[in-house]
Amino acid sequence: MNPIDTLRRPEYTGENRCGPCTAVNVAVVVAAAALAGIRRRSLAVPVLAVGAALVYLRGYVVPGTPAFAPDLVRSLGLEDRFRHVAPDGGDPERRRESDDLVADTDPGELLGAMFSHGVIEEGEGDDDALYLTEAFEAAWREELETLREASPDDLVEATAEVVPFEAEGERKYDGVSVEGEEGLVWLRPTNATGDVAAVRAMERLDVPESLRAPATTPLRLFTPECPACGGDLEERTVADGCCGGTMGIEDTPTRDVLACVDCGAEVHVFADEGADSDNDEGGDGGDGGDGGDGGDGGDGDDAGEDAETDEIEDADRDATDT
Repeated sequence: MNPIDTLRRPEYTGENRCGPCTAVNVAVVVAAAALAGIRRRSLAVPVLAVGAALVYLRGYVVPGTPAFAPDLVRSLGLEDRFRHVAPDGGDPERRRESDDLVADTDPGELLGAMFSHGVIEEGEGDDDALYLTEAFEAAWREELETLREASPDDLVEATAEVVPFEAEGERKYDGVSVEGEEGLVWLRPTNATGDVAAVRAMERLDVPESLRAPATTPLRLFTPECPACGGDLEERTVADGCCGGTMGIEDTPTRDVLACVDCGAEVHVFADEGADSDNDEGGDGGDGGDGGDGGDGGDGDDAGEDAETDEIEDADRDATDT
């Protein structure tokens, strides 16, 4: 393995990079280089180069950065420059963005339409898992390829055309922002590409227009290839939040995602089954664990068979709540 690869922390960089954390660390590196230069002029450039490289590869170099960087940026009145920081210290995701092409719809109606219009199907024989139909997968891949070749401005325009309300779009906070009188949607470019492609593919299969946008959130689970680069997707566990914890693995919260093996772009965040069982009346019984593995509690076999169906309905409810 290349020595540089051992330093890389994709869970803290790329689309997961925290703006405030990066800004604070760059400032610290510059200050350290200046101080080193005062002590010995020949040290300034090496210190600056090494520090900048570590911030680029790892996300941050100062221990505890996630604990203080957002508050520091907020106290300086610079929160509007960073998508992660809410002015009141609240959840920034709720303030500026909806990560879905949200629209109110009934989960049962949505699931029924996905079956009746040939978007998804059950496996053969005793296989009750859900899969994309060959026709829809082929259409989705074609639309993904088309959108990957589009310019950023074209992607913004395409996103504004498929949201379930009259809106205008713009490039904002390193993503696609679409705003109208009825709502505001902010999407990472990866999700914008995947969702718009899915809507266009559903249009080919005559899925009712009112159901196309809300279907995109649960369909992310079935994305056939990386919307950003066309690479393969895999389930992985990544650090949660802008940079994870403050000191190390033991205090770093994580989440399970569907991400690209090549570019690291995240396509889908799996539901926290433990949180769902705490909040839902008459839950699955027991802790449940990871839905994809059938869970640790209750009826393991039944949970495994129903996991993907539950994921669709849970994701749609999340989109509706947002």
